[in-house]
Amino acid sequence: MQNLKKILLIPALSISLYAGGQIDTTQNNFTISDNNETALTQERTWYEIALLKPETPLSDEELRNRVIYTNIIGATVVTAWGVAFWDYFTVTPKLAHEGWFGKDTKYGGADKFGHMYSTYLWSLGFSSLYEYWGMSNDDALIYGPLTSWVFQGLMEVGDSFSETQGFSYEDLIANSVGAGFYYIREKYPEVKRKLDFRLEYIPDFNAEVDFFTQYNSMKYLFALKFSGFDDLENTPMKYLELQLGYYTRGYSENENYNEEDKERVAYVGIGINSSEVLKAMGWEKTSKIFNYYQLPYTYVPFGYDFDTQGYVQPYSRPYHGTKK
Repeated sequence: MQNLKKILLIPALSISLYAGGQIDTTQNNFTISDNNETALTQERTWYEIALLKPETPLSDEELRNRVIYTNIIGATVVTAWGVAFWDYFTVTPKLAHEGWFGKDTKYGGADKFGHMYSTYLWSLGFSSLYEYWGMSNDDALIYGPLTSWVFQGLMEVGDSFSETQGFSYEDLIANSVGAGFYYIREKYPEVKRKLDFRLEYIPDFNAEVDFFTQYNSMKYLFALKFSGFDDLENTPMKYLELQLGYYTRGYSENENYNEEDKERVAYVGIGINSSEVLKAMGWEKTSKIFNYYQLPYTYVPFGYDFDTQGYVQPYSRPYHGTKK
């Protein structure tokens, strides 16, 4: 299940960038007729076709039908993928007791942040897509995270029929937190101005696990942006932020780590707000990507390792952890 969830972050972010207006998808061509009247012609681009942009405004009923069809297609894809590539429907439904962030858990809790983040990003993608189709912002703010939550939840239901997985209520709660955080952040502009939820990721091409489940390469964090405060937004302080993050190392299966080299680290950091820097350079559209992705090595972290029960000085350990 983890493979697909990470892979799907790519189209989710693409939907968000195109449909959410972070990339200009409007391309109008004007032609002059024989009677010198200006006529507007619309040429549908590849991304308008791919995202099913309506040629005429949709009614409320048509928009609702699109939401329903989107959920049906999502359910079909998840089911087909699970049957073809996982072991869905090989056993009767069962529960899995994965735990949260303990030392005895499979990923040390990094997977729970992965569930939060993927549901959060999918909420952004679906909401942006629904707005692109013509849905009001208020309605998209409800249907987007709801679709994301259903989509992720269907994977959990499928897992319950899997011999190697099982239904995890912890994952379901993490999904709910991700969808809920998206709703709150978009509903209240002051929250969005001040707070980001981001993923930091540097791939390890020598890893012994697949590319998309490299928790040894990931960090999850919340960033409190000084640019979101009125007293600071017009000062040099707007380029700084306070970060609170979490990551694990050595917990992924089949990785070449000693037991004593496992890490579960929470950290507080002072960082550079890359989005604000790019905005100041005139790259406003590109800057929005960094509200969701953390640029590595642009902050100073002070961490605490729950495995060694000791403090971690800034950049005192290898990024991907200490391997054998």
